[in-house]
Amino acid sequence: MPRGKNTNVYLKCECGMQNYTTRINMRTLEGKLERNKYCSTCQKSTLHKSTKEIKHSS
Repeated sequence: MPRGKNTNVYLKCECGMQNYTTRINMRTLEGKLERNKYCSTCQKSTLHKSTKEIKHSS
């Protein structure tokens, strides 16, 4: 049984810092992933949105 396309993406804070990385399944996700996470720059929990895929060098 084939699996979905899992992709590594950055999570970016509202202030612009890329603090986290996570894996998402592109087949099941509609739109951008949004999570409340702690930002060390803002020093509080803020909304983080997925930005771009992480490119791996081979």
